[in-house]
Amino acid sequence: MTSLDEFIMVIDDLLPEETIDQLLGEYKSSSEWLSYGKGAAGGDTPSTAILISHPKIIAQSTKRQHIYEDIMKHLAIAFDKYHEKHSRREQGLNFLGIKGLVGLRLLKYKKGQSLNTHTDKYTDPDTNVEVWPAVTFSLNLNDNFAGGHLNLLKGTHISKAKKNQCVIFPSNFLYPHSVQ
Repeated sequence: MTSLDEFIMVIDDLLPEETIDQLLGEYKSSSEWLSYGKGAAGGDTPSTAILISHPKIIAQSTKRQHIYEDIMKHLAIAFDKYHEKHSRREQGLNFLGIKGLVGLRLLKYKKGQSLNTHTDKYTDPDTNVEVWPAVTFSLNLNDNFAGGHLNLLKGTHISKAKKNQCVIFPSNFLYPHSVQ
């Protein structure tokens, strides 16, 4: 029998360092940061986020468009590795009917902030249409902080935040997760 942790994939060095630097530099002092999610372990202060895949955010500059396109290119490569491992394409089956990537957010945490246990859902800010993604990508852009552990499978799988490391896992109810 396959165990749930077999559907968690870790990919190191997903993005070029230049892309990470451009992404962090572009959004560091942006006025578009919004509250996002509730903190775990009694923390009431939410983290902040920018929906960097939203057309209104991307359209503000060609630099943002290029950053987004570069990130999407590398996420597509990572997803293809994940998909190849877990689908049965060679048998003509495709259990991951993916139409595209949605809800690409840049999250920022201050000291003491965390994110409660949840499963991922994307609500389009313009239409309020909800989309339940098939796969979640969690990518750490830096590791110059304490904490930041991604907690999966009720603590049986914990990924310590490592710079430029992407953790890919199903977005469904079997994979609730939190960020410490």
